[in-house]
Amino acid sequence: MYADIKEDSSVLQTRAFQVDVPSNLHNIRIILVEPQIPGNIGSTARVMKGMGLSQLFLVNPAPWRDSADTWRMACSSADIIESSNVVSTLEEALEGVHYLVGTTHRKRADILPKVVTPCEAAQRIAAVSQNKIVGLLFGREDKGLTNENLSLCHICASIPMARKNPSLNLSHAVMVFAYEIFMASLTEIPQEKIDLAEISELERFYQRIATLMERVGFVPYNHDWNILLYLLRRVFGRVGLEKRDLDALYLIFAEIDRYITRMMRET
Repeated sequence: MYADIKEDSSVLQTRAFQVDVPSNLHNIRIILVEPQIPGNIGSTARVMKGMGLSQLFLVNPAPWRDSADTWRMACSSADIIESSNVVSTLEEALEGVHYLVGTTHRKRADILPKVVTPCEAAQRIAAVSQNKIVGLLFGREDKGLTNENLSLCHICASIPMARKNPSLNLSHAVMVFAYEIFMASLTEIPQEKIDLAEISELERFYQRIATLMERVGFVPYNHDWNILLYLLRRVFGRVGLEKRDLDALYLIFAEIDRYITRMMRET
């Protein structure tokens, strides 16, 4: 099943298995949203290095570069930290991402994406990352991801745990997902032929629909436009829009927009 794992009989090597890093792992982006503890950033880097992951994005992190804990916990993975991308907003971290998976340990509102196990999420991540950029979102240590963050995701994933210990340390959670992704990537994965649209392109499309709905007098529940955006993300995120799908939908809504403009001029 795992053709790339080989037992090591050499006394010069200390590892029981030697594993070649699957190329798709370079297309996977670990995104930590507002991490608060420098040691967790270092530990995450160590986890990533061990599991063949290299893209680390930090969204508005607490001060960490000058913390000894960052580098001590990173151990021999300083290169992951040094090449990390530090950004101010999640929007920046998602630039270029085609498929997004959010993590949570709490039961969330039904309007948010379906929740799956890390193993199930890893199968999808391994498949899409063959030729597209996949983002894996982790929230801050004390609060996790917000509903707004999770609404951006195609799927959400949660680690099954014993009831008496409902959550894990941030870097431990990253380890669980990283391992599952690594193992899933060692299997034979069919090449994805779907040309998924980028998250940023989808967001512009959803905003276009919201603007159009506002023009025709639509008022969302409690005047909260985020509810409409959540719904649009859930509906279209479930199917995974391709770029050609998005282009076709843009044409349809552009025609509706022109019709509304004509009607307004005639009244």
